[in-house]
Amino acid sequence: MQTLLITVDSLRADHLGQYGYDRDTMPALDRLTDEGTVFSNAFANGAYTRVSIPAFQASQHLAYEHLDRTPTIASTLSNAGVETAVIGTQTGIGLVDGDFGFDETIDLGRDEYYEEANRERSLVDRVQNRVNQSATTVSKLLQESGLYRVYDVLQRPYNRVFGESGFQYLGYTSAEEVTDRALAWLESHADSDFFLWVHYMEAHRPYGVHDDDPAYHEAPVDADRVKELMKKAGTRPAAVTEAERQLMRDLYDSDLRYCSRHLDRLFDGVERFGIWEDGNVLFSSDHGEEFREHGQFFHRNYPYDVLTHVPLVVKTPTVDEEAAVADVRELLDLAPTIHSFHCPDADAPSFDGTHLFAGPSRTVSSLGQPQGRKPTVAVRTGEWKYMTDGVDEWLYDLQEDPGEQVDRSDARSEVVEELRAEIPDGLIERERKQPRKPTGDVDREQLEALGYVELRD
Repeated sequence: MQTLLITVDSLRADHLGQYGYDRDTMPALDRLTDEGTVFSNAFANGAYTRVSIPAFQASQHLAYEHLDRTPTIASTLSNAGVETAVIGTQTGIGLVDGDFGFDETIDLGRDEYYEEANRERSLVDRVQNRVNQSATTVSKLLQESGLYRVYDVLQRPYNRVFGESGFQYLGYTSAEEVTDRALAWLESHADSDFFLWVHYMEAHRPYGVHDDDPAYHEAPVDADRVKELMKKAGTRPAAVTEAERQLMRDLYDSDLRYCSRHLDRLFDGVERFGIWEDGNVLFSSDHGEEFREHGQFFHRNYPYDVLTHVPLVVKTPTVDEEAAVADVRELLDLAPTIHSFHCPDADAPSFDGTHLFAGPSRTVSSLGQPQGRKPTVAVRTGEWKYMTDGVDEWLYDLQEDPGEQVDRSDARSEVVEELRAEIPDGLIERERKQPRKPTGDVDREQLEALGYVELRD
C-alpha cells in the first residue's frame, strides 16, 4: 500500500473553488475531488503550526508537549515495515522536542528571498532586532507565568520605542523545488510500500515572492513592497488600508494558483509512476489564515473558523467512498485513517481521532493562543463555537453568525455549560510551553523562519 499526504500551510478552506470560493484558486484539486471524497467541514486542532502539525501527526491534542514519547503516523508505520518520509521546507519539525519518527526527513530550507530580505536590514534595524530577541525572552517568561497584565503594561512602551524592529522576514523554498524533490523520491520508491508527507508553504507569508505570473494581480509585486506589506500587517494590522488588504488577498490567492500548477505536476507523476490508481492520496492544511476578520493578519488569533476550517479531500481504494461528507471531522482523524490503510487488521495505537469514514459528526477541540494572551480552547459543533481561556468565555451561533462576530454566551448559558463540559481533560490547564530553546544561530534562524521566536508572532 502507498499513501501520499499533501498539506499546504496556512490554507483556509473558503479560499478554494471546491469549497464555494468565487476564484478557482486550485484547479488541480479537481483531479482529487472528481475521484475522492470532499470533507466540507474539517477542522484543525490548532490555529498555528506548532500545535496543529504535532496534533495530527500523533492524533493527540497536546502532542507538541511530549512528541518524543508519543506514537505518530510515521513511527507506527515504520515499525510495521512501511517506508516513511517527509519532504518540505521548514515543516515545523524543529519546533518541539522529539521528532515525527520518519525514516527520512528532507527539509529544503529557505530561498533567496529570505536571505536577501534579512541581509538588507539597516544597521539600526539589526541592533533593534538584537534588543527584540532579549525582549522576546522576557515576554515568554511573563506569558509562561501567566503575568499577562504585566506583559501588556511593558508591551505598550516597548512597541512605541522599538516599533516594528522585531518583525521577521520569512522565506521558503518554492512549490516548484518541493515538487521536483517529491517527484524524484516517488520515482525511486514507486515499487515500495510507503507513507510520504509533502508539505508546501505557498499559502504562508510572505505572499507573492515565487510566482512571476500572478493569477489575480496584473504583475509581480516588488520584493520591497511585499516586505513593507507583510511588516505592516504583522505589526500594525489596524493601519492596513482596504486596498492593501485586498492586495494581500490577491497575492495569497495567486500563490494558491501557483501552488496548483505544481500540484498538477505532482499528480502527473503519481499517475505516471502507477501510484494514482491503487494508492491513497490525501490533501489538507495545518490551519487557515486571517485577513483581519477578527482584527489580525496571518494566524495569531483565537481559533476562529478562518484559522481552523481547513480543506480535506481523500482518494482511497480501501473504502467505499462518498462524493462528499458534510459531518464535522477533525485532523486528529488523519492518523487512525492512514494507519488503517496500511495495517487494516492491527489495533490502532493510542490515537484520539477516529477513522474519517466512520462515526457521526465530531465535537472538535482546537487550541490557540493570541499574541500576548492566555492559551485558549475552542469547542466546535455543527451549530456552535465556544471558546474559553479558563476565565473569559465566548459563544457563537454558527448558523446565524458564521463570521463569529456576536458573542452569545450570556444569552445561551445552557449551551456554554454543555460545551464547556466537552473540553478534553488538560487542555485548559495545559503547559504554556514555548518552542524549545534554539541550540545555535542556525537553529534559531530555523525557528525564526516560522515566526515562533518573534515577539509579535
